[in-house]
Amino acid sequence: MKRHTQRNAPPRSARLALATALVLGSLAVTAQAQQADPLAGRQWHLLNTGQAVLGDTLPVAGNDLNVDGLFRNGIRGQGVTIAIVDDGLQIAHPDLAANVAAVAGKNFANQSNNPSPSNPDRDNHGTMVGGIAGAVGANNLGVRGVASAATLKGFNFLASNAQGNSNSNIEYSWWDGAEVADVGVFNNSWGSSPGNPNLPLAYSQNDITAYEQAMSGTRGGRGGIYVKAAGNNHNNGARSDGTDICSADTKNRNTGCIPAGRDPRNNLFNVITVAAVRADGVRSSYSSTGSALWVSGFGGENGWQRQVVPGQLAIRYDPAILTTDVTGCAQGSNKNTSLRNTLDGDQSAIDSTCNYTGKMNGTSAATPMVSGVAALLLETNPNLSYRDVKYILATTATRNDPNRAAVTHSDGRVLVPGWTVNAAGRAYSNWYGFGVVNAARAVEVAENFQSLGALVDSGWRNTTRTVAIGNTSAAAARLTFQLANGARNIESVQLGFRVNHSNTRQLQFVLVSPSGTRSVVQPAFTAIGSGLNGVQRNFTNWDLLSSNAFLDENATGTWTLEVTDLGQAANAASRGNLEFFKIRVLGH
Repeated sequence: MKRHTQRNAPPRSARLALATALVLGSLAVTAQAQQADPLAGRQWHLLNTGQAVLGDTLPVAGNDLNVDGLFRNGIRGQGVTIAIVDDGLQIAHPDLAANVAAVAGKNFANQSNNPSPSNPDRDNHGTMVGGIAGAVGANNLGVRGVASAATLKGFNFLASNAQGNSNSNIEYSWWDGAEVADVGVFNNSWGSSPGNPNLPLAYSQNDITAYEQAMSGTRGGRGGIYVKAAGNNHNNGARSDGTDICSADTKNRNTGCIPAGRDPRNNLFNVITVAAVRADGVRSSYSSTGSALWVSGFGGENGWQRQVVPGQLAIRYDPAILTTDVTGCAQGSNKNTSLRNTLDGDQSAIDSTCNYTGKMNGTSAATPMVSGVAALLLETNPNLSYRDVKYILATTATRNDPNRAAVTHSDGRVLVPGWTVNAAGRAYSNWYGFGVVNAARAVEVAENFQSLGALVDSGWRNTTRTVAIGNTSAAAARLTFQLANGARNIESVQLGFRVNHSNTRQLQFVLVSPSGTRSVVQPAFTAIGSGLNGVQRNFTNWDLLSSNAFLDENATGTWTLEVTDLGQAANAASRGNLEFFKIRVLGH
């Protein structure tokens, strides 16, 4: 593994102190910074002063990763390897090559160690993702990654010509492969969705155990940092057969079509699930919500400009993310046949190479930002466990969009809360998790962080009893479990349940902690469930959900799963029952 050094660099403690001071105010984008990386001044997610960027809408100053000061003081991810688990990584890209590992990863199409896409026009996603996380910094070229001196590897299990079983290839990329032995951070800008039927929508308890044990064993037993996209399904339920399971009713209610927790991997204890935020600090229009979220990064919107493509929806002109693209003007996102802004094409006065794009977006873009920040933490303190990194990111995150209103039912009952402050004083949101990652604050805490210590795992506990599901709070179905000698400080909760009901889409599921904190783990009126337009996306037996809303509360006491039928008319008879509830509480 390479390790970059800086001649005559100040001591780490001095660099951290200076970088921390930058939390108090923004820096102007200087000519020196732009000369070092000519396009960096337009990368608003690195430093947002409200400057002009690609896209007509100006970003709102201060909505950035707070990472610029760390870069200036030499904290750039040196010595940390990030795996880009995706559809490929163009390792010869001029702005990536210097950071690519000698053994560059795994190609599941030809079984080589070169993960570069053989079909770059179709498989360019991973190259964009890799640039966000780790494009080379201060090289007088293009853009800069969040961890601009980290080492990159690519694992192209999503390539259009990848061979073998997707699940086996994921496991190879996460822990099984020889090439992952030195990987510290695993970036996963993908997920299960109605449009990706090859990835499972259910996990057994044995599956969960197998995954979490293997993931905890990487990085010398400290556990790799597994960062994963929440999904882009807030208003989109498109499937590979051309249908869309997201109804107008769901879109109008704003509950979100496919919650982040629908992908079982987003609920694994080792995984950091990432939502996306715009350049004004508000949730990106597509970003999936839910109690499985951990933190947020920046995903932006589309990054189009009216002077290039007029007459579009206003949101098209909001800034997206500027990053590397597969090289050349005949392929990738930036090519002569898809001009959307003034960076696009070989006639661009900004950069005519077509090696960069300003149109990257999605939770796919937000995720490598968090991966890059995780690499900065591991550079600062290599002894951090995966749990330590998760905890630091959560407890130093910026509470963005603080006045986010709850989504309510017609009778005023909450469907999706805004921000909830739990009994331990931790603010949590089903829209943002604990908020937007704050690199400088996280690095400051990481330097001298005392480990969380041994994991306290309650194991799976369950209760079986048939309870009618009513349509009011008083008539809600409730199953409880009494947990003795639980963790003093909760880190996360996993749960499962079984219902027998004629219209599961109308059911609201709320988990209540012993301290009384309420977490909506599955809101009513999403696109998940039965009973709407013949669509069957039932969760009669849901094996794995999670909630992170209880961070640092005491786990000991009575846990309650509460289920209410919000679509049933007043005083109507119940149309189904809650039959089973299981829970697992993890912490320290």
